Amino acid sequence: MRYLRAALFSTAALYALPVHAGEEVLYAAAPDWVEEVTDESLDAEGPAAMLHDWQYRLEGGVEHAYTDAAIRLDNPQALMQAGTLSLGWLPDKGDLTVHRLEILRGDQVIDLLAQGVTFDVLRREQGLEQRLLDGQLTATLAVPGLREGDVLRVAHSISVDDQALGEHVQALQFLPADPWQVGFSRVIMSWPEGEEMYWSAEELVDLPEPQLRDGYKYLELALPLAEPAPVPNDAPTRYRRPSVLRVGSFASWDELSAVMTPHFEAAAVVEPGSEVAEQAAAIMARTGDAKERMALATRLVQDEVSYLLNGLDGGNYLPQTSAETWKNRFGDCKAKSVLLLSLLREMDIESEVVLVTTQGGDAVPELLPLPATFDHMIVHAVIDGTDYWLDGTSAAARLHNIADVPPFHYALPLREGGTGLMAMEQRDLEMPRMAMKVELDHSAGTDWPVLFDIEIDVSGPYGAPLRALVDADNPEVLRQMARSFTGSADMDDARIADIEIAYDEEEAIASVRLSGVANSMFQWTDGRMEIEVEQGEEPEGFNPNRARPAWREIPVMTAGPGRQLYRSRLLLPDGGEGYSLSGDTDLDGGYGNVRIDRSAWIADGAMYVRGETFLTMGEIAPDELSQAKRDARRLEATNVELHTPAEVTWRWQLDEDERQERAQRFIDAYSKAIELSDKDDMGALQSRAMFLETIYAYEDALEDYNELVERTPSSWAFHRRSAVLEALGRHEEAIADLEAAYDLDPQNYTAFALARLMAYRGKTAEAQELLEFLPVSDDETWTLTDLLATVTGLQGDATAGQEMLAEQVFDKPTNADVLNADCWYRGLFNVALDDAMDLCTRAVERASFVAAPLDSRALVRFRLGMIDEALADLDAALELAPHLAPSMYLRGVIRLTAGDKAGEDDITTALRISPQLEEFYARHGIVPPR
Repeated sequence: MRYLRAALFSTAALYALPVHAGEEVLYAAAPDWVEEVTDESLDAEGPAAMLHDWQYRLEGGVEHAYTDAAIRLDNPQALMQAGTLSLGWLPDKGDLTVHRLEILRGDQVIDLLAQGVTFDVLRREQGLEQRLLDGQLTATLAVPGLREGDVLRVAHSISVDDQALGEHVQALQFLPADPWQVGFSRVIMSWPEGEEMYWSAEELVDLPEPQLRDGYKYLELALPLAEPAPVPNDAPTRYRRPSVLRVGSFASWDELSAVMTPHFEAAAVVEPGSEVAEQAAAIMARTGDAKERMALATRLVQDEVSYLLNGLDGGNYLPQTSAETWKNRFGDCKAKSVLLLSLLREMDIESEVVLVTTQGGDAVPELLPLPATFDHMIVHAVIDGTDYWLDGTSAAARLHNIADVPPFHYALPLREGGTGLMAMEQRDLEMPRMAMKVELDHSAGTDWPVLFDIEIDVSGPYGAPLRALVDADNPEVLRQMARSFTGSADMDDARIADIEIAYDEEEAIASVRLSGVANSMFQWTDGRMEIEVEQGEEPEGFNPNRARPAWREIPVMTAGPGRQLYRSRLLLPDGGEGYSLSGDTDLDGGYGNVRIDRSAWIADGAMYVRGETFLTMGEIAPDELSQAKRDARRLEATNVELHTPAEVTWRWQLDEDERQERAQRFIDAYSKAIELSDKDDMGALQSRAMFLETIYAYEDALEDYNELVERTPSSWAFHRRSAVLEALGRHEEAIADLEAAYDLDPQNYTAFALARLMAYRGKTAEAQELLEFLPVSDDETWTLTDLLATVTGLQGDATAGQEMLAEQVFDKPTNADVLNADCWYRGLFNVALDDAMDLCTRAVERASFVAAPLDSRALVRFRLGMIDEALADLDAALELAPHLAPSMYLRGVIRLTAGDKAGEDDITTALRISPQLEEFYARHGIVPPR
């Protein structure tokens, strides 16, 4: 039944002639009631789709549907697509009759039927792979003699006499709209004057009144319709549904319910002592609680009866008996619902089957009462006044989720005497569909990576698919899952070291647990390290557009039902001493149909977070939307931030042994991530190499970069290895790697790095040649000039180099980068110091991040003998950027020059980070006093 709507909307399934239900294709002239379009009336110069004519006759409980289509084959693609015809029909309900099969070639009409051309009938069930046995046959034909430029015209019909509907009948026709291009198109619905019919296209189409001709009423509509006005994507589906003409003989939902009910009541009868009765008795013996019995019965139907749509012998609407379903252990939504209904009634639980639609259910009250409105069946039960909606085709029904309400909006109960639509009132889910528990270990320090252990529990039908993965126990699948989590994890450069999946059969909860390592969660902001605390679901991007006047009265559709739980614990450095939270640490609010309850606190050396989000399916009324937007903005603005104390211990402040001890856990995690990765996935190896750099284990980092260069040589790998080789003092090899990086990807930033390195190794001519031929943008001009000046200075003419930079300053007098480059050059080469202070101060004043120009000005002040002022600048720079090794080294030299022995610690720390600094500064005569 779930697939019935697709069949009803298929243009290949809605054609008709008098009923001689059978399995062979019939061939006959069009019936008298059809108003045929002549070949001469087709517009040969119009669109390639020259004709689409749909005509229906509803009479005596039978639907006769006729279609006539002509298409011009203007190109080879059209010829290929139209070369094979395929028509489907249900032989237990009616016939497929072909009326016309012609090729129009200029003035020539080639009648293929007259030549004896016939369709072949495929008797294979097309949907068996999807567990569909719908009884449909397919007639196919490879059209003989078809050429590019021909017009292919085919007319055929299908009759439908549905066993379940008795004397009732229904027909539906999709109504195409502009910009569909067609020469001529229409739809005609007709029925006898004496038969009561109802018709509607809802408010989407202004339908004409039927015209009476020769005892029949005719409803005719020209196509295509005018292009519909645009509708926002977040509008309820009743605003966005396609235009469909519906005609049927049901006066009301009550009548439809009354007609369908007897089939299902008869199928649900349970014989005393039958196997179905025994199953009900077994459940009752397990528990006396009605709700538990209901959950066990639903689980039984879901687990013990496989899904198979059986559409044979009227099975699209007619159900199997519960006894047949249990015996066969397969059935579709109708069969499963009837079996569940039988079990519940055996246990004296009030229940009934109901029809629902799984997509666009909010529109159902506006539609014409037709069976085709629905595509699914479930069971409605009542215990102690509470409504329960039970789906035998779903999975993982348990006591904790049996009260969940599916998102179908409305149900039509099948009751004796009939009844109307019933709203499926939403309520909060009894437990989260997804619960995430996150353990984070940041105890090593704020500038160290974070170890994580994440457990995700997915309950009910959403977690059921993972059961198959658990049973398969396939390491390759786990590797693929790890890769997907790596790409989606809300952490910087997360690497999965281990992953496990498990399934709790009794609770129907799938658990995914993954552990690994990621970059530090702390960010340097305004002189302190802090974390913007993750609290679960956030209202990001909620901004429905209702600016157009025509949209202002359209509600906003909200998804649901849903419930998510997020819990985390973050172990803090130094036992959490001095750490604090700011912002709204306790929040109970929401917006629209979303409720959020979250809190954050610090206790026992850790930060704890709990956040829970509830989503209710429904709508936000137009007059409530502005408030919902304001509420969402307010929630977005209620951030919680974790702050460090004023003083923290940086990794460069640790001695070698302690740093290595803290590092080992991370190295182990990266190594496990490497083992878990695919053989061609270098991400975890790259991460380990970069981490080893950050802890100054340059020899170990070199080994990883060597492997990266060998296995997947890239400009990035050569560039990174060059930096490590430079730190190790292996300058020629570092130059060679930058040359290799530039050969692979000739980016200017690589050329700049290569030129600087060559120049400081005495290869100033090669550096100058490289720079002079670089194509640079206007934004890169000052960088090129800075490097050319440096090369010139290293060649012995510092004054000429400074004059180059002076020209840049003249051209860009307010550019902080240019000003800083000139200031730095003057201090480095000890040139043009007389007016340098004004220049350097302007660089500081204009910079958005002033650590670098403060460092440059400090060097100039040191050259000028302004020791205290230089130290003040360096202190300020390191307060803003504590990791700046050049500033540490320079401060160490100046401190020692001033007789402050603390300078030795600065120099030691700086050289731990960047060993090449000693040689670099010495090249410019800046050395510690001996």
